[in-house]
Amino acid sequence: MSKIKILTGDYFKLFVKREEKVVLGRHYSNLWLLTAVLTLTFLAIAFSSASLNYLSYKMNDPFINWVDIQNEYGEGDIDGLLDGLSDTNNMKQFHFVAHQVDYTFNFNVFGKEEKQIQYPDFRFFQSFAGNPLLKSVLDRENVVDKCALPFESLSDDMIGVIVTYDFIKKLGYDDDFPAYLDMCRYGGSADTLGFPLFQGFAHVPVPIIAVVKRLPMNMDIIATKYFYEQLRNDLTYPFLLDNRKYAITLNYFVPSDIPETEFKEYIRSIGGELVFVPKQAPYLPLLRTFKPGYYVKVTGAYDDMTPQFVTSLHNKVVEKYGEYDIHRVYDYNFKPYQLPQGSYISIQFADLNNIRAFESFVKDTYRVQIEMEQINAKENFNAVSVMANILSWAIIVFSILCIMLFVVNLLQSYFQKVKRNLGTFKAFGIGNFELISVYVLIMISTIAGAIGLALAISYTIELILPLCGIMKDGAFSYLALWSPKTFYSIAVIMICSIATVYMVMKRLLSATPGDLIYDRQ
Repeated sequence: MSKIKILTGDYFKLFVKREEKVVLGRHYSNLWLLTAVLTLTFLAIAFSSASLNYLSYKMNDPFINWVDIQNEYGEGDIDGLLDGLSDTNNMKQFHFVAHQVDYTFNFNVFGKEEKQIQYPDFRFFQSFAGNPLLKSVLDRENVVDKCALPFESLSDDMIGVIVTYDFIKKLGYDDDFPAYLDMCRYGGSADTLGFPLFQGFAHVPVPIIAVVKRLPMNMDIIATKYFYEQLRNDLTYPFLLDNRKYAITLNYFVPSDIPETEFKEYIRSIGGELVFVPKQAPYLPLLRTFKPGYYVKVTGAYDDMTPQFVTSLHNKVVEKYGEYDIHRVYDYNFKPYQLPQGSYISIQFADLNNIRAFESFVKDTYRVQIEMEQINAKENFNAVSVMANILSWAIIVFSILCIMLFVVNLLQSYFQKVKRNLGTFKAFGIGNFELISVYVLIMISTIAGAIGLALAISYTIELILPLCGIMKDGAFSYLALWSPKTFYSIAVIMICSIATVYMVMKRLLSATPGDLIYDRQ
């Protein structure tokens, strides 16, 4: 019989279609059972793929791949270590991509209300410009409501801060993020110059660069080394407001909610002929904030701009625009200042595969200790990734074996019902190849249909979960159906199914027509 006739004409209608109905079972029970098995298989694959994607994200997250070495003064060869970290051969061997010298310090910050003073954890990065860790910090998924300056605009001489959303909430702000934070700095005689003091502290505005969900090392605030240098600058004390130069200057950051022409006109109306408001904004590049707005400078004759007069003008501005996020800012008196070695050496790794070897290298070569808790935690995190990958493939292999067993049992059960008919077909001259081809076609059609239904069900579940709010970290789905593993699995299932049907039917049809008809073993 021609192979083409198997798929066409009356042969197809009378044999293939009818046999397919028998294989599918009553009410398509076998099809639905196979669909259920495949759905569970695809859901397992989707879950393992999503879990590995999430784990890969966490493993490649610089927040995780960041190791701190505390700089204990006098212990170990810190200078040698810094030279070793700059060696490209060491970078390749131990898979780290960057290092920096960081500082830690704490100072009080005023909240929305003066009494809401907080004492945050600060980290001062050696560099902001081009810092790969900072780039992850300012990733759009980590930034709250797009409240951030562009990463490309950051520079190492900024004095702005990056704060967490949780810390902003502690200060009394919810969604009305301020453009500036007010540091608590000892005022001394600042009150005699018109600066209001609270418990002896003045409000010193520092621009907010960004508001983010989280920061590395669970810090509340990160800023630049330059900012820390100026905080520690005991030559000029730039952030102390008991300074007449600050008291007789009046610069404002005004949010874009207030029209610039309106604000300037108001300043002119309350200052009269004694003040002048230049068209050109003051040049204050270090005071950039994430919030849209503009800067206004109020000037006048030197003798007229007394601390008392400036304070009077400012009080009137506060009275009219107090509900807006207007800030009086200062052109701080910064000078070069050199700090000692930093508190920490921070190292960013591309992956954690050689983290143990790196720990031994640092200890043996430079006599510098790394806390083992860090190494163990990161090493265990790496081991989990390997185990998850192995388990993922084990689930796929186990699922495919279950499907193959299902096909074998289905064929054997079906064969016991129709072997007399098959013996009759063989007696009338239909060969084993034609019969095997028919059952390969029937089973592959059944499995292909079950695969299609299973994929549709699994994808529907994947779409529904996010709508129900079931997400990891609020952004990662628990299922990732359309992964290479899914397509590999489909291909393997189809190939194994064809091979299984062919081998099973070849063995079952190896008996003579008489043995099949008379049910002889």
